[in-house]
Amino acid sequence: MTNVPTSALRMLSWATLVVGGSMGIAAWTEVAPVGPMIAGALACGVVAIVVRHAIRARDLRMIEAALDALADGRLPARFERPEHGEALRVSRALGRAQREVSTACSRLTVARDEVQNMLEALGNGLVALDREQRIRSANRIAEQLLGLSGDYRGRLLQEVTRQPDLSRFVSEALAANEHLSAEIRLDGPDPLVVQVAGHPLPGRDGGLLVVLDDITRLKRLESMRTDFAANVSHELRTPITNIKGYVETLQDIGYDDPQQVGRFIEIIHRNTHRLSMLVEDLLSLASLEQVDARTCLEFEEFELSQTLTAVHAELGDAARAKQVELSVSCASTIRVVANRTLLHQAVANLVSNAIKYSPSGSRVDMVGRLGGASIEIAVVDNGPGIPAKHLPRIFERFYRVDKARSRELGGTGLGLALVKHIALAHGGSVDAQSAAGSGSRFTIRLPLANSSTPMPVEAP
Repeated sequence: MTNVPTSALRMLSWATLVVGGSMGIAAWTEVAPVGPMIAGALACGVVAIVVRHAIRARDLRMIEAALDALADGRLPARFERPEHGEALRVSRALGRAQREVSTACSRLTVARDEVQNMLEALGNGLVALDREQRIRSANRIAEQLLGLSGDYRGRLLQEVTRQPDLSRFVSEALAANEHLSAEIRLDGPDPLVVQVAGHPLPGRDGGLLVVLDDITRLKRLESMRTDFAANVSHELRTPITNIKGYVETLQDIGYDDPQQVGRFIEIIHRNTHRLSMLVEDLLSLASLEQVDARTCLEFEEFELSQTLTAVHAELGDAARAKQVELSVSCASTIRVVANRTLLHQAVANLVSNAIKYSPSGSRVDMVGRLGGASIEIAVVDNGPGIPAKHLPRIFERFYRVDKARSRELGGTGLGLALVKHIALAHGGSVDAQSAAGSGSRFTIRLPLANSSTPMPVEAP
């Protein structure tokens, strides 16, 4: 029921009194019927005025409620319109304004979502700060980099993240009021290297837009490339220097001493062979590291035992020469889909290392078996083992646990790196289990021949 204003009620009461008084006077005086008719007409006019006043008040309340809703950002789907008069024209204009505001809000919402999606797709962290270094907003990547959580908006940057380098950069950028960039470190369980840029925000309130670009992986790759170049240079320099030195010695002393000449030629041949192996391993690694390496390889299905038997035949003499027993254990029913040459190379590298580092009288076992959703090829030895601190890095190029002994035994430092990349090219993996003084176990895991779900491939 519509509420009628108090003033209208008062007027209605007066009208009622007038009508009642007129009718009472007419009845008391027994005047002609014209008197009551005039009094009734007068009362009806008063009632009409009261009702009209009530309708106008109701219309104004409806319009006022609609305006309040617009002012508060609420857009009612519809409101009851007045039926006539000025209020009707006002309500129509209000309806048009409501529709235009609703359309504008919809467009702004779409534009906001588009901008937000673009900011998230950039791959960089973005943080907007005011002049007091309070956070206005931040995108998802910035939240991850800085560890922002909860209701951080409106709080000081130093309150929600403890990063001294970032705080120092923000203070310098706000003081300079110009574009600045720097390379900083973000502390945490896994420290990050970040390229940070500060852009002053326009407007009277000002502030700073901070752009964060995580370059940790890039810096790590740069370091690996630098180390790789240094290691290659060092590995190449040794055989080249030996070859050059003995050739110059031969030129100086002549060829009159056959025994001396023969010894020098043997040393030159050994260093030439080492140089050739190093170049071949480098070329193999470069080929395997290509993005499309796996698609370029030729795969075939064959019995795993064939590869293990071939490796045994190839390295059996080397094992016997060192008095190391070499054994093979693999069921003939185990079949693998792989590049036969590369798989042979990977297993041979592991077995060759095991023989080199195993003491006389020990044994090296090659074991092929099914391991859940994969095929496992394990090479187990009883050698000196590998200290735990070295295990995470032994598959890196040129990484050696015992550098002097490794070079003495003729290794290039690339064998385990090749094993890792061969496994990755097959959609598999390799790992090592060892402890100082208790031997080592290297395991290559490859997808089953009939598996429709490839194994997850780790990053090179």
